[in-house]
Amino acid sequence: MINPKANILFEVSWEVCNKVGGIYTVVKSKAELINSAYEEYYLIGPYIEKEARESFNEKAPPEIFAKIFNELSVQGIKCRYGEWLIKGKPKAILIDVSNFVKVKNDYKKIYWDYFKIDSLNSGWTFEEPMLWSTAAGMIIEKTAEYRKEKKIVGHFHEWMSGFGLLHLKIKKSSAGTVFTTHATMLGRTLCAVGRKLYEELETINPQEEAYKYQIQDKYLTEKACAQNADIFTTVSEITSMEAEKILGRKADVLLLNGLDIEKFPSFEELSVKH
Repeated sequence: MINPKANILFEVSWEVCNKVGGIYTVVKSKAELINSAYEEYYLIGPYIEKEARESFNEKAPPEIFAKIFNELSVQGIKCRYGEWLIKGKPKAILIDVSNFVKVKNDYKKIYWDYFKIDSLNSGWTFEEPMLWSTAAGMIIEKTAEYRKEKKIVGHFHEWMSGFGLLHLKIKKSSAGTVFTTHATMLGRTLCAVGRKLYEELETINPQEEAYKYQIQDKYLTEKACAQNADIFTTVSEITSMEAEKILGRKADVLLLNGLDIEKFPSFEELSVKH
C-alpha cells in the first residue's frame, strides 16, 4: 500500500452506513485498512434513520466538528458523528438534509452557472444527493479552513457524492479531490435497455444519448466531477475506456476493487469442511 501524503482523508459515499448496492461492500471492506493508513479518516454518508439504527453508534463530536456542525445547523443541515459498526469501527459523519430543502433551487442554479448541469426538471432522486453531498463538501471546506496546517483530501464516489467535489472547486478550497466512478451512468442506462455499449462506444454522442434517456442531470454531474477532480479514478481498465469516451477524461489511476481475504476460508479449511 502506498504511504499517503495527506494527513486527513474524508471518504464520501451515499452508501456509508446505507446498504444500497455494490459500493457499500467496496467501501466497507477497505475501511479498516484505510483507517490505519491516515492520521485521521472520516467517512461521510446520508442519515437514513432505519439504516443508522443498525450500523451507526453516535458519539459526541470532537471540538472542531462540534463547531462546524453548529455552523451548518443554522442552514438547516444536521450532522451526526460516531462510529460505523463494521470491522475497525471507522469514524463516520451522517448528514440529514431534510431542513436544507428550501435552498434546492438555489443550488441547482449554482451548479448550472458553474458547470452547466441541467437539472431544471429533476426530482428528489437528484435533489437529495445534491443537497447531501453539497453539505459534505461544506464540512470538508470548513475543516480545511480551520486546520490549515493539515493536508486534507476528499474522495468522492459516483455522481451522488460529486457535488461535494464541485462545491470545493467553486470555493477554491485547499482540499485535494479524488473522484471515482464505478460505472458511468450512461453506460449503465444503455446496457439496461439492451444496447451493446462497447460496440457503440466510438460512435455514440454521450450528451445526446443522456437527454434521450432523461438522465442528463446525472450524466452532466458525473462529467463535471470527472473533469474537475484533481485525480480521476475508475475500478477497471474497461471502465476507464468507457469514461474516456463518455466523460471526456481517462482515469489517472485504476483503483481495482479488493476483498478482505480474511473473510474467506483457505483451501485447507474448505477441504476439511468438505
